[in-house]
Amino acid sequence: MFEYVASGLSFLRVNFKDTHTGDLPDKLNALWSSIRGKYNHEFSFLYNAYIEKHFGEVFHSQYRGKGINQIYADSGGLQIITLGKKVTPELKQLVYQSQGLYSDCAMSFDEIPVSIINSGRSSRSELNNKYFDRSRFEWCARESGRNIKTQIETFIEMKSDAKPMFIVQGGDCASYSKWVELALEEIPQELHDHIGGVAMGSGGIGNGTLEDCKRAFYYTQLPLENKNKHLHLLGIGSVSRMIPFLAFVNNGLYKDIHLSYDSTTHTSGVEMGRYYGPDFSYITAGRDYERNHYQYAEIHADIQKNIPGYTETVEFYHEAMNTSVRKYQAKYGDASAPILAYNVNFTSSVLNFLKHVDSINQDFMQIQHVVDDGEVNALNELRNVKTLDQFEYWERGFGTTLKSQPVRDGLPTSLPEDF
Repeated sequence: MFEYVASGLSFLRVNFKDTHTGDLPDKLNALWSSIRGKYNHEFSFLYNAYIEKHFGEVFHSQYRGKGINQIYADSGGLQIITLGKKVTPELKQLVYQSQGLYSDCAMSFDEIPVSIINSGRSSRSELNNKYFDRSRFEWCARESGRNIKTQIETFIEMKSDAKPMFIVQGGDCASYSKWVELALEEIPQELHDHIGGVAMGSGGIGNGTLEDCKRAFYYTQLPLENKNKHLHLLGIGSVSRMIPFLAFVNNGLYKDIHLSYDSTTHTSGVEMGRYYGPDFSYITAGRDYERNHYQYAEIHADIQKNIPGYTETVEFYHEAMNTSVRKYQAKYGDASAPILAYNVNFTSSVLNFLKHVDSINQDFMQIQHVVDDGEVNALNELRNVKTLDQFEYWERGFGTTLKSQPVRDGLPTSLPEDF
C-alpha cells in the first residue's frame, strides 16, 4: 500500500482554532477518512516541527488514527535558514522534542553537499547556479549521520516511538551509496534499527525525469542490508513524478517496500483555484462566478461524485471557497462552511490523484495520459531494469530521450559569460 502525506496544512485552515472545536473535528475526520484505504493508499499529515510545531499536538490528539493514519514531521531546516537563523544544536533539540512528542516519522537534518557558483546572482536559475560539491561530501554525510544519532538518542530518552527518516544525498549511484556508508559509521550499530525510512534527496543530482529515474533505481543499490523497507519521496506534485518509482513497484524491484510521498500541491490548490480533476489534468477556476461558472459546475459535479455527503449547491460552494473564514463568519455567524468547503475540495482532488496513481500501478501503460509520447517507451523499458548493468545500459540509450535537469557535478573550470 502507498501512503499520501499531505503537507502545507495551513491552506486547509487547520491553523484556525475553529477547526479544532465543536463538531468540526468529527466532520473533518469523517471526510479525510474517506481517503484512507482508497485506491491502495493510506493518508497521513506532515507538519514542520520548527515553524508549525503547534500543529503537532492538535494532529496527534484530534486526527491521528482517525481521519489520518500517522504524522510525519519535517525538520524545518530549510525554513530556519530562509528566516536568517542559524541551525544550532539547541535549535535542533527543540525540533527533535516536537518530533518525539507528536510524530511517527521524523525527517532528519541533512547537510546538502551542494555549493553556489555565484551567490550574488540570485536571479539565475537555481540549478544553473549550483554544483555538487565533492570537497564537502564526506563532512556533509558524516554530519548528517551525527544528526540522526542525536535525534535517535533524544527519542529514546523521551521514550518516543518516533523514528527518523534518513535523507540520503548524492550525485551518482556510487556517491549515494557512499553517503549511507559514511553516515551509518557515525551511528552506533545498536541504533540502526531505530531508523524508520529513507528519503532520496535530489540536491546533488537534479530534478528532471531522468534524475527521478536515477534516484528511483539508486535506492535499490544502497547498502542498507535489508534494514529498511520504507522509501519516502519528497515533494511529489504530479502523477508523472511517481512513474519511475511505480516502474520498480511494477517489476518487483521494490518488493515489500512501503512507498510514501508528501505533497503541498493539492492543499495549496484550494488557495490557488487549482483542482485536480478526473481526467489526469487540473481545472483552474478564478474567483468570479459569472466568468468561471462552467469550471465551478464541473468541479462541483465531480466533488458530489467523490463525496456524496456534500450536498451544498454550486453557488453555496463557490461563495464558501471564495470568502475568507472571518468574513464569512462575520456575514453568517458561522466559520465552518468555508473550512469544510476547502477540505471537501482538497479531499476530492486527492481522491482523483490517488486513483490515477493506482491506475498506473495496475496498468503501467496508463502513463500515456501524463507524459509526452517521446518518453513513454523509455519509461516503459525501465520496467525491464533490475541490475546496475541493466540500468547503465538503459541510461545510455533510452535515458537520453527523457527530460533532464541535472545539477552540475563540481565547480566549472570557467564560469559562463553572464556570471
